[in-house]
Amino acid sequence: MGCFSFKCKNSGKAVASDSFSGDAVRMYLLKDGKVIEEMGGFYDSYGRVFSDNDCKDSFEWKMDWNDVCDLISNDNPKDGLAVVLECYANGVIPTEQSVGDENQGWGKYRGKGAVIENPYHNVF
Repeated sequence: MGCFSFKCKNSGKAVASDSFSGDAVRMYLLKDGKVIEEMGGFYDSYGRVFSDNDCKDSFEWKMDWNDVCDLISNDNPKDGLAVVLECYANGVIPTEQSVGDENQGWGKYRGKGAVIENPYHNVF
């Protein structure tokens, strides 16, 4: 699995991760503008979040990874991953995917130290 980088839907700021830790985020897997799965925690660089705050293991999407990649890379903006930095979460659920970060998510964390105390993965 390769690395994926995104910009926050609410702030336009890049989501940072070094594959061992990352910004606290909410991730929404979209199909036709509807959330079919959601994750929250520290971004792991690979289109997921770590399943614990020690950043050792990551959640897996219930949807097959190849199908997730197809949603990310097709031409429908209502398909793919929408990512929101936790410190910019406002309760509004995105209906369109995030744009990619041209700097590949490298650099200082932009999430102002926000934390999701209990990482989660929900399937709808």
